[in-house]
Amino acid sequence: MSVLSQLLNEYGYFTLFFALMLELVCVPIPNEALLSYVGILSFHQQMDLVLSLCSAGAGGVVGATISYWIGFKLGVPFFRKYGRYIHMGPEKMERVAKWYRKYGKVLLVFSFFIPGIRHIASIISGVIRLPIKSFCMFAYIGVFLWTGTFITLGYVLGPEWDRYQDDISKWLVLTSIFLGIVLLIYIVIRAKREYIKESLLLLFQATFKRYRSFLKIKLFIFLVLTVFLLLVTLMIGMVQHLIANEFVPFDKIVTTIFSFITDSWPPQVLQHIFVLSSWPALSVLVLFTAVMIVVNNKEKWLELLFLGLTLSGGILFSKSIRWLFRFMLEGSYISSDFPNAQSMMFLISYGYFLMMLIRHQNNYLISIIEFTLFFILLFVYSISGVSNYQITPSDLAAGYVFGAVWLSGLILSLELFRFLTIIKKSLPSEM
Repeated sequence: MSVLSQLLNEYGYFTLFFALMLELVCVPIPNEALLSYVGILSFHQQMDLVLSLCSAGAGGVVGATISYWIGFKLGVPFFRKYGRYIHMGPEKMERVAKWYRKYGKVLLVFSFFIPGIRHIASIISGVIRLPIKSFCMFAYIGVFLWTGTFITLGYVLGPEWDRYQDDISKWLVLTSIFLGIVLLIYIVIRAKREYIKESLLLLFQATFKRYRSFLKIKLFIFLVLTVFLLLVTLMIGMVQHLIANEFVPFDKIVTTIFSFITDSWPPQVLQHIFVLSSWPALSVLVLFTAVMIVVNNKEKWLELLFLGLTLSGGILFSKSIRWLFRFMLEGSYISSDFPNAQSMMFLISYGYFLMMLIRHQNNYLISIIEFTLFFILLFVYSISGVSNYQITPSDLAAGYVFGAVWLSGLILSLELFRFLTIIKKSLPSEM
């Protein structure tokens, strides 16, 4: 950045133009920092704001256009010849092209705000031969929005930029992630529009028009939904307490109580309990859960699918939520282990196993006993983690709550799919 600043001070608008052009031809340059610095110089009247906006926008436009033509001229032959070696053969490229022609225009506008994505967005547009008029309209809008945003922020904040730069960058990244999730949901809904419409109609009719049908299933779904909403509320409350740093009294009290409880316990017992959350132990549990699902042979493919989604999604959820807290609350006093990932996966894995046990037997007394044993296991595991492995009680509790939110959400989805399958099977006999 110091070299760019020096070049900017010497050559002004030419440096700005070529820096933006080169970055969008895949030369990594920290242009957000450069653009905000240009805004600060404009605030101090060392550069003209309008000329800066035009120079940066023009450089970005030229760079994006060059990248488009590189993809247009070289991309198709490359993928035809070498695409099969990277799983991007002609058939897959055609599917990507069809999808990108449908949604890529909107993506182009926002892609320039995301480092790494903006470097390839224009090339992909060329490779799939997005019409040049469409590319120019949406890509150029995206370029001017991107460059204009950072220059304007630097200009408005002026000398206060250094104070707010980290927070602005964080919120821009968070906004980009949020918009990406919203766009993904929109794409899925649009692609499965008819299926979703039909499913919602069937669920509505079965719930509100056929009152006496499927009472047991509807009650179970209602209970899971209630638990899910309560857990989400609890999760939000825990995040608020984390930001306000209000967990200190809770941690001290729980640690003291657990230390008193375990004074007479052999250390080996606590160590053996904590081993239950190790990856080998969880792998054996997952394998046993899969075998149990197959043996029961009741919608086994659906339950196996959700087993995979629950576990893989749980791992991704635990990593992403921890990264999000570290990223957004950097510099604040927060625990580096909030929420505890090991306790999250412990609850998710054993919780799904418990739900499959309950789902495949009809004895309510046994179900109550299984639930009781599950909560005892969670409690003893908490004592082990806090007393023997110095896990902060609030981190462990947060792991349980976040894991329970994920698990209950997936169980709710599983039961809705199961209910929908039952409804569809019952339709021919009633017609």
